[in-house]
Amino acid sequence: MEFVPLEKTKEVRQGVTIIAAANRADVPIGQSCNGDGICGWCRVKVLRGMENLTPPSALERKLMSACAFAPDERAACLARVSGDVSVTTGYW
Repeated sequence: MEFVPLEKTKEVRQGVTIIAAANRADVPIGQSCNGDGICGWCRVKVLRGMENLTPPSALERKLMSACAFAPDERAACLARVSGDVSVTTGYW
């Protein structure tokens, strides 16, 4: 898992959420719903490796629609890693 432009990387096991990987790498990601998938503040832009994330769940699809996510954005609290992924946010 790579966090751009912070130049931080973290090896994570398959199935970990992006936000859990960020927490382990000491990378701040905004959130207010404590990972319940309702606020959208943890939105990240996937720069590389979208195919290495689990497909969006029904809850994530609902959140993505309600918060007008772009096609290259995912909810860090819900998207699970299954391979190499690079992400960024608008506030790093």
